[in-house]
Amino acid sequence: MGDSLFTFAIPWISYKLTQSSIVMGSMYAVSVLPIVLFGPLAGSLVDRWERKKLMIFTDISRALLVALIPLLHFTGQLQLWALYAISFVLTILSLMFDVSTVAIIPALAPKQLTRANASYQLTNQIAELAGPLLAGALIISIGGFHSLWLDAVSFAGTLIVLILMPSFNKPKSRTSLSQIFKDIGEGFRWLIHSKINLSFSFQAMIGNFGYSAAFGVLMFYLLNTLHLNAQQSSLNYTLLGFGGVVGSILAVPLENHFPRGKLIPVLLGIGSAGFVFASISQFWLAPGIAFFAVTVCNTAWNTIVTSVRQETIPSDMIGRVLGFSRVLTRLAMPLGAMTGAALSEWTDPRAVFAVAAAAKVLEVTIALITPIRKL
Repeated sequence: MGDSLFTFAIPWISYKLTQSSIVMGSMYAVSVLPIVLFGPLAGSLVDRWERKKLMIFTDISRALLVALIPLLHFTGQLQLWALYAISFVLTILSLMFDVSTVAIIPALAPKQLTRANASYQLTNQIAELAGPLLAGALIISIGGFHSLWLDAVSFAGTLIVLILMPSFNKPKSRTSLSQIFKDIGEGFRWLIHSKINLSFSFQAMIGNFGYSAAFGVLMFYLLNTLHLNAQQSSLNYTLLGFGGVVGSILAVPLENHFPRGKLIPVLLGIGSAGFVFASISQFWLAPGIAFFAVTVCNTAWNTIVTSVRQETIPSDMIGRVLGFSRVLTRLAMPLGAMTGAALSEWTDPRAVFAVAAAAKVLEVTIALITPIRKL
């Protein structure tokens, strides 16, 4: 819930500071760029350090960084570069936390991976469903900056859970720079020789370009084109979270009734139709409806793909392989965000949704011509 507060508040704050879609798009791009630059390094550390302690460290660090934004605003020292810098570091820490989470799930539920991943997705999506509604109400009542104090406090809940959990892996020998580079090389070689995992990575890379183009300027589109207020904007964002809840609930029964190889392209095709709807409709809730359809399918797709990765990647290499995989999957996100921002400035903003729909069609094509079809 705290993360969804941050996701809603940061574009709102940047828009109110600058009134620029370029700044909003670049803010989203900067929050993704660290994954491209430091993904392999973060993956190596996840494999070599004790994962519980690493998650506790990243949890506390993120709480302090989020609290720094309203603190700087309160003292009158907040500048745009500080938002960029804080978003940059937060992304690195979140990457390490998220990869660690994926790595420990097989130890918790080795025989029920899809169900475990779906349950984890469900709890996250329920929080994301409530978060935008709360964020909209908080921005109206106390302002965007003060709402971030609640995000900072929310990390205490995660910290309590982590403290109560057991340790999942023993730290390896002392980490040296040469060993880290060796780990990175091993992760890269394993990924490029795994056709199924490499196919997923390229597929997600193209899909993320389109999604980032649309999501990176969503707030600008709602405020500047549709002229919505904070509550209406938050309702559109809430539909994203609701779609995630539905997708996480559907993932297990869908996988039980349909082969993965047939299910994946169908899910992606439905997502493409959602973006097409947003590109042709001016209804104030159309972006939310479109992203609802996309998020349903993306969440179900991500749950299934995560299970495949956990089944095929060795436990002691999952950090390194996922680190490199996320470089590929996130590589197009900054470009997508900036492309969406440019299109919003130069032409009809609805063209961004058409670009996102085309990217989904390419995802379907990849699913049909690669080893994904044999799952």
